[in-house]
Amino acid sequence: MDYFNTDERDKQRSFSKVRDTVFSPLVSLLIKVGATPNQVSLAGVLFLILTSLLPASWPVAATVGMAFYVLCDGIDGPLARRAGKVHAGGALIDIVADQAGVVFLSAAAIYHFGAWGPAMVLFASSYMIFIGLALYANGLGVKLRRFLRCKYVFFLLYLGSLYLARDLVTWFCGAFAAYYVAETIEALRRIHRFHAREHRERTTGGTPAP
Repeated sequence: MDYFNTDERDKQRSFSKVRDTVFSPLVSLLIKVGATPNQVSLAGVLFLILTSLLPASWPVAATVGMAFYVLCDGIDGPLARRAGKVHAGGALIDIVADQAGVVFLSAAAIYHFGAWGPAMVLFASSYMIFIGLALYANGLGVKLRRFLRCKYVFFLLYLGSLYLARDLVTWFCGAFAAYYVAETIEALRRIHRFHAREHRERTTGGTPAP
């Protein structure tokens, strides 16, 4: 799903309603104990960091840690909506926490089961740069072409690598690194074209150049 363009926003809202219903009892408990959405987001990042630091020989513990990370990512939004704390600052923290898994697990994959460093670095870098550009384009109203989001597949492959004690991520991440580099170039082209058009319109008194 591409939730960064207007075509998918209705689907995202529908998904959010279902998620809010599923997590309603847990959200009610968190409100009772005074937990904030930002605290939940940061708790998820702590679970992620712990998972990255666990020995490769502890795949079950890593799975539990990742489950809590994903759970926190799923809860912070419903908690913010229920508590009336939805705002741009909280959304930014949520986005950073949501995407941090790609960075931490890419590094952990190199250390724990010998994933190829250049592929993992390029994958994490290109993914994060593209996601940042997608958010920027969304704020400008620049429509990007539909794109693939491979984060959860990567998480599963990482855990599978721990269980099997073999590298399952290098080829996958190498392929998606190339894909995100291409999407980054295309996103930059569209954003540049948008700003160039705005500049022409300003300098010609509101009349687009032919």
